Amino acid sequence: MKTVPLRQKAIGMLECLPEEKLRKVVDYLKYLEGDYDAFDVNANIKQSLGEVKLIKEGKIKPKTLKEFLRGL
Repeated sequence: MKTVPLRQKAIGMLECLPEEKLRKVVDYLKYLEGDYDAFDVNANIKQSLGEVKLIKEGKIKPKTLKEFLRGL
């Protein structure tokens, strides 16, 4: 069954996260379950787009793609 290895992988990923990211993950999981007030997707997208604009203007150093995606 595929769910067991997938669940184990997810648990392993969660255990590796720093404390400050863990809260966002829990809020996002609540969002996926239907609690749409727990996680503001639009705020994260707006922040990321703002970072892209600053990178294009040369005001901040570009992140690697992996770092950028982690922020989302």
